[in-house]
Amino acid sequence: MSRYGVIDLGSNTFHLLIVEAVDQNKFRTVFRKRVFTSLSDGGIELIKEERMVTGLASLRDFKDIISGHNCTKLKVIGTAVLRSASNKLEFINKAEKILNTEIIIIDGIQEAEYIYKGITLLPEANFGTHLIMDIGGGSTEFIIIRDGMKIFSKSYILGVGSLFEVFHKSDPISAVDLKEMENHIFNTVKDLIPLIHQYQPKYLTGASGSFEVLQLMSGQNPENDSVTAINPSEFKKIYNKIVKSDTKTREKMKGLPVERVKLIVVGMVLKNTIMNIVKPDYILVSPYALKEGVVREMMEF
Repeated sequence: MSRYGVIDLGSNTFHLLIVEAVDQNKFRTVFRKRVFTSLSDGGIELIKEERMVTGLASLRDFKDIISGHNCTKLKVIGTAVLRSASNKLEFINKAEKILNTEIIIIDGIQEAEYIYKGITLLPEANFGTHLIMDIGGGSTEFIIIRDGMKIFSKSYILGVGSLFEVFHKSDPISAVDLKEMENHIFNTVKDLIPLIHQYQPKYLTGASGSFEVLQLMSGQNPENDSVTAINPSEFKKIYNKIVKSDTKTREKMKGLPVERVKLIVVGMVLKNTIMNIVKPDYILVSPYALKEGVVREMMEF
């Protein structure tokens, strides 16, 4: 059977996914790994030297893993920080030498398309109206779908790395900075709001690691191929707990991975601002996103 490998070079996290084709648009996960590289630490305009070292080291590890799994095809995707950083070519050239594979830098439109293709592999995404939200380190993608059909998609410069640098100035975050961030988010997605009111999505479907935190902190175990539903009232409890906390308190919170402690506050504010616009019946946490969409495309051609 054919094996496909995908590396998603996200602005905050690198992902490796290896799957085995089972049938058309169906695959079995053979291996997956996530490494927090924080390339967007300090913003997406420059990759810090220490972050570049961490990122390249993780790719050497990925290369060894891929070699041991006999992948038929490998695709490497770069997103927001590799679109924007002034020293992006230095990283890309070094990474391509390590992987011996071209890195494909995609724009926000293509990023949203892959996320759409990935999430609609799940049965739950093909019924009802969803606002899909994929929060990254450098950008956030929004997609409206109804019964699996895409109505709208767009990538916004609302990455948690950038939001943190601009708005998270105190610990815990101040009420003034919190309000300024909410206003910034609201103004950035102004063109999305009329569409939300028009299509009235029942589900806010999250496709990123910061949504996974909601699973963990609500006592649920994330599963590789299962969608999890979270009640908005449960979200509000978690939101209030996190946003009012300082770093030391968050480090001790059950269900909050240490790698997410720094950026989780701005991630939660971003989610809450959108929640207040959408007012969904349910929050769904999707195990699939960009990399599964890339696999789907690889299997189709």
